[in-house]
Amino acid sequence: MRCWCRLRLSGRAEVPRTATGSRSAGLQPPASLDPQALDNVHSVHNDRIMTTAYVSGRVPARYERLVAKQARAARTSKSDLVARYVIEKSLETEFPGISFRDSLSGREAYLTGRRVAVWEVLVVHEEAKSVEKTANHFGWTRVLVRRALAYAKSFPEEISRSREGEIHTVQAAG
Repeated sequence: MRCWCRLRLSGRAEVPRTATGSRSAGLQPPASLDPQALDNVHSVHNDRIMTTAYVSGRVPARYERLVAKQARAARTSKSDLVARYVIEKSLETEFPGISFRDSLSGREAYLTGRRVAVWEVLVVHEEAKSVEKTANHFGWTRVLVRRALAYAKSFPEEISRSREGEIHTVQAAG
């Protein structure tokens, strides 16, 4: 299967190109292809959940072996494991105090150094109706509660999935 796009050159006509960027050497995209879909210069993988982009990097061989070992243990590919690491570390940097761990329902965000998931802080906050009361409930500072709430506000679908997954997993086990 060949992917097509149009490369827009400033002041010049559009030059059809393949996904690799080479000139299409007179080849034309299939007639059934929607022309509106040909306005991208760079294609990414699209699925129903999200759009992905390619990121590349090099690591010393000893770290590659470590990632390979961890990927085997997690029963996933090195590529998927590295993608997870990049995403989670980026989020941990963007939201200090938030980390990620495995849970019964999959990966979830939690407060670093605590045993409490972000979705659990959100549940208490919804009931307490204030940051102060939520902080008192956990015996934490308001800053920790605000960090959890900021993360939950930025990723409501993820928090909802974690919450529902934990509730359904516990109900099934009980």
